[in-house]
Amino acid sequence: MGRWSSRSFRVAAALALVVAFLSGSPMPGAEAGPVCPQCGAPLEPGAAFCGKCGRKVEGATAPAVAEGPSLRTAVVQVVTAHDEELTSTLGSLAYESNFRIDSILGSAFAIAPGEFVTDSGLLVGAKEVQLRTASGRTVKAQVLGGDSMIGVALLKADLPEVTVLRLREDEPMRAGESLKATGFPSAVTSGGEPTVSSGIVSGLHRGAVGIHPIEDYLQTDASMPRGLAGGPMLDGRGRVVGMSTGLVLGSRVWLGPQSGIGYAVPGEWVRRAVAWIRSGAPPRGWIGAYAVAADPESRAKFGLPPQARLVVDQIFPGSPAAAAGLKRGDGLMKVEGEDVSSLSGLQARFLGVKPGDSVTLRIARGGETLDRSLTLVPRPDKPRLQAVDAMRFFGGLELLAEGGDRLVVGTVAPGSESALFKVGKGDILLSVLSKKDWTHGAKDNSRWRSVHTAADLEERIQTAYSDLDFCLGLRFRSKDGTKREVFLWEILTPTAAL
Repeated sequence: MGRWSSRSFRVAAALALVVAFLSGSPMPGAEAGPVCPQCGAPLEPGAAFCGKCGRKVEGATAPAVAEGPSLRTAVVQVVTAHDEELTSTLGSLAYESNFRIDSILGSAFAIAPGEFVTDSGLLVGAKEVQLRTASGRTVKAQVLGGDSMIGVALLKADLPEVTVLRLREDEPMRAGESLKATGFPSAVTSGGEPTVSSGIVSGLHRGAVGIHPIEDYLQTDASMPRGLAGGPMLDGRGRVVGMSTGLVLGSRVWLGPQSGIGYAVPGEWVRRAVAWIRSGAPPRGWIGAYAVAADPESRAKFGLPPQARLVVDQIFPGSPAAAAGLKRGDGLMKVEGEDVSSLSGLQARFLGVKPGDSVTLRIARGGETLDRSLTLVPRPDKPRLQAVDAMRFFGGLELLAEGGDRLVVGTVAPGSESALFKVGKGDILLSVLSKKDWTHGAKDNSRWRSVHTAADLEERIQTAYSDLDFCLGLRFRSKDGTKREVFLWEILTPTAAL
């Protein structure tokens, strides 16, 4: 399944912390102008890439972005302070001691007088948030709310001198369009200047990155130094087209898996998040099912028709999906009579459905087409899969009980995290690494705890769920006695389940 590729970004960032800490023809009647030499589609003036097939246009130079508002007064630096030891598993592995986060640096921008947007990942575990202007003025910020599903937070601060930026609403972004990313690099301190990086939109509707649960990103080739997370991306008229976003691990923020690739939450998703926060963050409805993109392999495995774009991969126990009889392998075809085309589109649809509302799903199952009616319930803060199901979904592992005193690997999904670290069929699960439990008062540092049964595994994972850890470790013994370790990065993060 394609979702395994979403973990590569997290794995690369985590290992760094451990070590150092489309073809076609032009539309009839189109105006004469430059066209793509590969597909013939009209090119935007000065475009460096074709917006249809993605081919780079030789000799083209992206047009300069108009100045618009003064970028020096349009962005502020975010400084978060922490007073608790977030003893991450990674820090414990690298330093064999507690790992303390003193501060995290990012950027923010004003969307209304006194209201600032930033990346919600920067604020996790923070006791205090401050905003600092380019002139060096620093004020305390109040967190009005955060949307961890989309990755947007809203702050309030008294900084009337900061220019309010306007979200672009009248037209969607196009591939090849020029933009500017701006914000404060992490090395910038009081009195420093924001940096401005020019680039183009190199991709639309990018997902499976592993940063936030809902991923429908703009991709850019603009340089993205650490600290720009939460900063605005602007079009040629100075309008906000997106918010730069990154993966936060400890005090480090990664804004892309490699040089020349950065991501932004599009303006329409920023708008949705801000509206939800301003309305008081009312409970959202959910059905309790994970859906993933269908591919030829999964369609063949579950007997789904070619038009099935999404397939149910996991059902949460006690959820509306479970009550309605949805099963793993069901193809999602329609919601309220409308075709299901993408995961982000389906997530956007469900974000607008309130608890208590009913929806009708049309599903494909084993050659049949069935309708199922579900009544949504409030979305849990920390929805949990059963331990064995979580191992399969997040780690690609089927664990089987053997002899009453051990769990053995039955199968390993190709391309999964477990396959990457050479876990194989027949390997025995020895122990789980989870950190101290703030909720229940345990003060011991991260350590490996033995596992013999599914009940043991359930207990270990419940301990990990109660805290702000970054991952869960699994240790196996292979048939030749070799010990292998796997770390699951998404199991403790906000869930992308519908």
